[in-house]
Amino acid sequence: MKLIKFVWVGVFVCLFSVGVLSGAPTKAIDFSEVNWVTQNPPTCEDFASSVHVIEFWATWCKPCIKQMPHMMTLAKEYESHNVIFTGISVDRSIKDVRKFVEKKKINYHIAMDNGLSDTLGVDGIPRAFIISHEGKILWSGNPSDAKFEGTLKSAVNAAPKAMLAGVDLGQFSHLRIKLCGGRNFAKAYLELEDRVKNGDSSEKIFAGKILDLINTKLSEKIAAAQLIQIEDPKAALQIYKEIIDNYSGINLTIKVEPVYLELQKKTKITAHMPEIIPAEAKNG
Repeated sequence: MKLIKFVWVGVFVCLFSVGVLSGAPTKAIDFSEVNWVTQNPPTCEDFASSVHVIEFWATWCKPCIKQMPHMMTLAKEYESHNVIFTGISVDRSIKDVRKFVEKKKINYHIAMDNGLSDTLGVDGIPRAFIISHEGKILWSGNPSDAKFEGTLKSAVNAAPKAMLAGVDLGQFSHLRIKLCGGRNFAKAYLELEDRVKNGDSSEKIFAGKILDLINTKLSEKIAAAQLIQIEDPKAALQIYKEIIDNYSGINLTIKVEPVYLELQKKTKITAHMPEIIPAEAKNG
């Protein structure tokens, strides 16, 4: 995880509601309250669709430092499963935190706390939160607790499976969440296409392999919809809708849009058509 050479203060305002434990009212987590230390911080779209682990820590906290290698191992393990790990430091000096991150080679996002700990009622560190892809806080406590990993695994199993889960993206790992689908998918896809055209030899090969895999998986989805389009138009419509909603903006899916719209019209007409009673039944 590369470091920023200056402090990002409120680079973006990202509010998303999370269900607080024990049925308490929902709160909004405002990530404009943190100053990012590491580069390429998660976007609002990333937070809205991913399992998220937040840990409050400090460079002077021995229990925090003791469990940090384990947190780094988990971050690497779940990297391909659309899980965002964010360490929120309660230190006062960003310089100390930056040096610590460089020394320990921390492989997940790090930010400075500007009030988020108060929002979440953190009264001691280390303190971790596991937030589901639906924005619900599933667990909160010391990350060394045995329940931490079990809850994380359950959250990942319950979340939608990423298209590239388990795939090594190499130097393009920063695109993983965007390539899961959504608003930023096309932008990430086009970045890979650009690397195929203008990158160095290793970038061209790696980017080409990732694009081939994405195209294959999308083609399989399209073929599955085409196969059932006549017999089960509603099911086909759902597959097309998933493709349009998550992977629009590239040539492969642009071709699907007219088919989806036409099928949508037919499905609506069929749904409102009166039931046809055979003549034999009427006479009977």
